[in-house]
Amino acid sequence: MGVWGKRLALLALVTGAVLWLTGIVPGAWVLAPLLGYLILRLGLATFGSLARGAAHVPSGEPQPVDPDRERVTYWCEGCGAELLLLVRGTGMPPRHCGERMHERAEVPRDPQA
Repeated sequence: MGVWGKRLALLALVTGAVLWLTGIVPGAWVLAPLLGYLILRLGLATFGSLARGAAHVPSGEPQPVDPDRERVTYWCEGCGAELLLLVRGTGMPPRHCGERMHERAEVPRDPQA
C-alpha cells in the first residue's frame, strides 16, 4: 500500500469514527469494513509466506554422494532418528522433530589396509 493508500485509509477511518460517534452511522457499519480489511491483510500475508516458503528448494542438479569416499548421515537430537544421505541436493541439513538434524560425515576405512 502506497502513501496515498495509507492516507485514504486513515481518512476513511477518521470519517467513520466521527460518523459513529455523532450517531449518524451505526458502529457495525464502521467496524465491519475494518474487520474485513484486517482479514484480507492477514490472508495475503499468509499466502505470501507460503509462496516464499519454497526458497529452500535447491536449484540445479543434485550431486550423488560416493559411499566409497564418504558416508554422510544426519541424526535428530530429539528422538535419535538417523538418515543416510545418498544424493546431496543442498548444503542445508534436513529437519526432523521441528529442528535441524546434525550432520555426521564418516570416512570409511580402506578395506585393503
